[in-house]
Amino acid sequence: MSRIALALLCALALCGVGASGADFTATSHSPTTITAAADFNTVAVTLDAVGSPLSGTVGLTATATSERGIASVTFQRAPAGTTAWVDICTDTTSAYTCSWNTTGVADGSYDVRALATDNAGYTRADVRSARLVDNVPLTVSLTDPGAMSGNENLTATTANATGGLLELTIQHRAPGDTSWTTVCTGTTSPRTCPLNTTVLPEGGRELRAIARDGAGRNVQSATLTRTIDNTAPQMTPNTPATGHGTVTMTVTATDTGSGIAYVKWEALYQGTWYEFCRDTAAPYVCSGDSAWVPDGTYDVRVTTVDNAGVPSTAATSQVTIDNTRPLGTSVTTGDGGGGPGLLAAGDWVTLTWSEPIAPASVLAGWDGSSQAILVRVNALDQMDFLTTGGARLNLVHGVADLKLGADFVTGDAEFDATMTRSGSSITITLGATRSGTLATALAGTMTWVPSGSVTDIVGNLGRTDTVTEGGAADVDF
Repeated sequence: MSRIALALLCALALCGVGASGADFTATSHSPTTITAAADFNTVAVTLDAVGSPLSGTVGLTATATSERGIASVTFQRAPAGTTAWVDICTDTTSAYTCSWNTTGVADGSYDVRALATDNAGYTRADVRSARLVDNVPLTVSLTDPGAMSGNENLTATTANATGGLLELTIQHRAPGDTSWTTVCTGTTSPRTCPLNTTVLPEGGRELRAIARDGAGRNVQSATLTRTIDNTAPQMTPNTPATGHGTVTMTVTATDTGSGIAYVKWEALYQGTWYEFCRDTAAPYVCSGDSAWVPDGTYDVRVTTVDNAGVPSTAATSQVTIDNTRPLGTSVTTGDGGGGPGLLAAGDWVTLTWSEPIAPASVLAGWDGSSQAILVRVNALDQMDFLTTGGARLNLVHGVADLKLGADFVTGDAEFDATMTRSGSSITITLGATRSGTLATALAGTMTWVPSGSVTDIVGNLGRTDTVTEGGAADVDF
């Protein structure tokens, strides 16, 4: 115990001092003021104004005093409304300043304070609440609509709206105008609204978007100049009536506004239109292998679409797809009056296929009408057909492929003849005998191997399957 404390205790007769014998009157004494510990904190601090929004490097300044002298002032930040204080910097010399690089924190609202500490360790702070840090710029963009028609949807999008998006506006004007017309405005992003282009003149139109956020920032998008085109393109389709193998269709198309985007071809199958071809550049051509679809007649339509999305559809046409090769089905003969079993003028032989044969595939330039030819029968009773100049016709696969099945000649014979086409049949009628020795034949059965060079109307090559004369063996001709 210190000497001062002992002296006090002795004064209060606690050190064994006896009574004085005098009368003792009890009295009490209270000090007029009791000083609390907090009253010893004489720190005063003021943080100068801190702007909002803040970006980049910001200067912070504070003043601080204390009867004991200021040791330091620390500048701190915390997310607004919290106590999660983080030191920014400390200064030990008046005036107290700090450079705060706000790019080192996320954009948002912060409380900022100056915390002063005196030489006795006492502290006080001054706070500036809800200061907005905003280092990422507000942006706005307008989706490119391309060429426009009808009610064209325009979409604008913003990013980094600090303090909330207050306004997002889409506008348009004619090129060169000084004022803009608002299409729509609102506070949400993305924002989409229709522009009714049908009430505007065709041609160029300027478009832009403007945004404003809670930090007071205003930005606008780049101006787009796009074409309004509500006029349908013009076109002329060329669709063949029949096709086999690779089928080619073409379209001539023009558009004086926004230009042609594409031409498409569709076929109606089981009640539904299916697109089977598309071309995006002139000349517009659709070419494909028709073997992928069953033979038959199909409704086909052609649609041309311009870059503004305006379509033009031609009248429906029909295409008959035929990839089936013609097949020989029968060979028959008849007597023209010369007597049974004897080749003579007026006798005829008819060759029949599964479908009509193109006359020009039998003889170049032939149209199916009566045509003079030669008929030759060799010593083996095999019949062949030739032009008047001696070239073989595409009726029999080879010189030995139409066998009469009986003995009609004893040596090579040759006849004038004519051929005609009717439906799926070609009939050759004998005329005068030019040469050879004839004989009277007995009953027999003919066989015929059709030419593989003959074609049907659409160009399918003929099959060479052997055809046998039907019925019981008889005397031909």
